[in-house]
This record gives sequence, structure tokens and C-alpha cells, in this order.
Amino acid sequence: MATFEQEKKMHDELRKVLDELNSIEPESLVRADVLGKDLSFEAGLPVFRRTLGLFRDLSQCNLDSVPYETLQQMHSLANQVLTYFKQIQAFSIQQHPSNPVEARNSLIQQLRDQWHSYYTTITPHISYAIRKGTDFDTLEREARGTLALQKQLAGEFKTEKDKILVEMQGALDRVRQAAAEAGVAQHAIHFKDEAEFHKTQSLYWLLAAAAFAAATIGYALWSLGPQLNDLSATTIPRAVQLILPRLVVIFVLTYGLVWSARNFGASRHNFVVNRHRQNALSSFETFVKGAGDAQTKDAVLLQATQSIFTPQDSGFVKGEGSPNPGGQIVEVVRGASK
Repeated sequence: MATFEQEKKMHDELRKVLDELNSIEPESLVRADVLGKDLSFEAGLPVFRRTLGLFRDLSQCNLDSVPYETLQQMHSLANQVLTYFKQIQAFSIQQHPSNPVEARNSLIQQLRDQWHSYYTTITPHISYAIRKGTDFDTLEREARGTLALQKQLAGEFKTEKDKILVEMQGALDRVRQAAAEAGVAQHAIHFKDEAEFHKTQSLYWLLAAAAFAAATIGYALWSLGPQLNDLSATTIPRAVQLILPRLVVIFVLTYGLVWSARNFGASRHNFVVNRHRQNALSSFETFVKGAGDAQTKDAVLLQATQSIFTPQDSGFVKGEGSPNPGGQIVEVVRGASK
């Protein structure tokens, strides 16, 4: 039975050999720049890599509790591998002048043939060291905690997603409702344009009526004044001959005055009617928002519809009648609501 001092000494010797192996790069063993491509160790590069990788993994393990006999066995194997690599590093044609290719292949083959022995001897100790240095119980608890946290977060995300979807749906409904209500109010612009048109026309007809009135009065004073002053000195046929043509002109001017006044009244009437429709549609949204139930909203919609589609007296035709399409409008609104 080896003593602790012997184990520590063997452990240090093994560490020294492993450090030497760790300092060797697999690519440096090819030596194509020295031996040339034909004699290089390019064919043994995969063997070099896996062998050095195995002993590098061993050097990263904790070997304090490994018994003396096992340390001795691993030290022997590590020394053997180091010897092979030193022979490869020192390989030259001068050492093997007769057949250097066979000598090179022999080194690669010997190292490759020992891989089974290296692997079966070293890997159990690497596995044990990894298992000993890893707290799998803690990892399992952390994994279970992480999984539970992920499930909790997934539930919270789903709840938050459902909440956002509900809010988005509500916002969409409000936008649609606002668009529908605002759409009615937006059509008031058509009646506004029509009202402004008739307002402008009424001003034109007012100016025309004033012009005809001034022309009638001015012409009457200018043409009939002198004849009326000399009427006593003029015979009746002569008076009729003088006055009749002037009365015709005055009649035409008076007719123009009356016509302009009637068109002025009709234009003002259409201006007032279209302004009323504009105001009704512009205030539609306010009344709809203030309505508490669907029946009241339907009533407001009916009134707004009547203000749009109910024909009004144009004012241009005397005695013009206005049909009452209230029944048809009610049926249209009822059909649309259904």
C-alpha cells in the first residue's frame, strides 16, 4: 500500500507529463515545412488530435482521490504518448535513411493502435471526476424551478395577451362607432357648399333687384317728369302718345325688379334650408353620444335622415307643394337596422 507522500509524488509527476502534452499543438506535429509534403505526418493528424484531446481532458480533472496504482498506470500511458510525440518531433531522414516512409507510418500506427488502451483506462476517471464535480441534484432543482417559472410566465403572457386583445377589440369597436358617427357629420359639408352657393346667388339677385329699382325710379323721373308738368297744354292723344312708350319701359323694368326680388327670396330660402340641414348633421354626433338607449339613437337617426331626404319647397315655383315621404323613410331605416 503506497503512502500519501508516494501518491502526492506520483500525482505531481503525472501533472508534469500532462502539462508537457498540453503544450503540444497537433498541427505542429505534421512538420510539412521540414520533412516535405511526402514525408510529413499529415496522415496522423486525426490521431494526434484525439490523443492530445483525451489527455487534455484528463489534465482538467481533479485527481486528488485517485489511488497510487491508477496514477502510476496513467503516468505510464502519458509517458508513452509523450515519447511517441517526441520521436515525431525529432523524426528526420538522417535517422531513417533506408526507409523513412515506413518509419513514419510505424510511428503513426503505434500511436493509433494504443488508442483503445488509452481510452478505456482514462475515460472512467474523467467521467467520475466530472460527476463528482457536478451537483446534479442542484442542477435538477434549478431546471425544475426554471420550468415552473417558464410555465408561470407563459400563463401571465397568455393572460396579458387576452387582456390586450380585449382592449384592442374594444378600441376597434369604438373607432368603428366613431367613424360611423363622424361619417354622418362629414356629409354636412355638401349642404354647407350648397348653402354658400345659394347665399352668393341671393346677393347677386339682391343687387339686380336694387339695380332694377333704381333704374325704374330714375327712368320714370327722367322720362315722365317734363311731360307731366306740361300735361295741361297737351291734348289727350298727344299725352297718350308720349306716355305709353315710357310706361312700357317702366313696366319692363318693374317686371325685372319683381323677378329679381322673387329669385332673391328663393335663393335665401334655399340658403336657410341647406344651412338647417348642415346644422342638423353637424350636431348628429352630439345627440347620438347623449342618447342612452338604442331607441333614442334610432329616433335621432330618423330625424337626421328626414332632414337629408325630405324634399323642401324650392321657392322658385309659386304654390309649390312638398310631398311627405316620412313613411318611406321610416321603412328604409327599419330595414337597415334589421
